[in-house]
Amino acid sequence: MPAHGETTIDDERVRVTTWSFEHAGDSTGAHVHEFDYVLVPVSGGTLTAVSTDDGSTRTITQQAGVPYTGTAGLAHTVTADGDGIVFVEVELKR
Repeated sequence: MPAHGETTIDDERVRVTTWSFEHAGDSTGAHVHEFDYVLVPVSGGTLTAVSTDDGSTRTITQQAGVPYTGTAGLAHTVTADGDGIVFVEVELKR
């Protein structure tokens, strides 16, 4: 099933989206990050990211409240390895 994304701010500076993965196997689908971003996990959990460029995989282990960054141009699909994973993505437009 697709993960659920709800955008709450989208202005000239930032876009803020809360991503919810209700069940293991829920996925964002293939996408490319247009902007640098900060992810803030609401819940802990493990996700698997598959690069759409070369098919390589990596495991992302999130800890609730511990943010991390990503860069524009990253192309991947992210799939939840467990139930109930939630994070907030803050895209930096400038």
